[in-house]
Amino acid sequence: MALTVRWDKRTKLVSAVVAIITYFLVARWLQLDYVPPAVSHAEPKVAGEKVLLRRPFSRFVNSDFAVIARDEKFSGLADSVDNNERSPIEIFEDERRLGPPHGVHEDIRAVGRGRYSHWRNNGAIFVFSSSDNSDPQTNGRAYWAVKPE
Repeated sequence: MALTVRWDKRTKLVSAVVAIITYFLVARWLQLDYVPPAVSHAEPKVAGEKVLLRRPFSRFVNSDFAVIARDEKFSGLADSVDNNERSPIEIFEDERRLGPPHGVHEDIRAVGRGRYSHWRNNGAIFVFSSSDNSDPQTNGRAYWAVKPE
């Protein structure tokens, strides 16, 4: 025997009220229980102009540890097809310098271990990997682009 519900005005109103109450209860529960990951803001102790690379980063191809960050501050210095070792920019993970610089993008994606590239691409992008191949989105470390003095 199938149960049929008459969708008159009263049933629709009660259903809408129940849905709204449920929405707010779930939203309240999620807000109280969600703790965003702590992100370090440890700044590298080196001389030069520093820019904090802001999350969220874009995933680089299908890598678990390579990401793309955009920042236009140093776009005029970025590597390009005509000079793929132009950029003097260094990337730091908290206070630790990453490298090697001027990485081949396929190596950054597949090998990681701190490799990075500062590349001209409709502005400039930083393609980089974390030092230990953890996910830069969630590992809690700060990533800095530094133009040495």
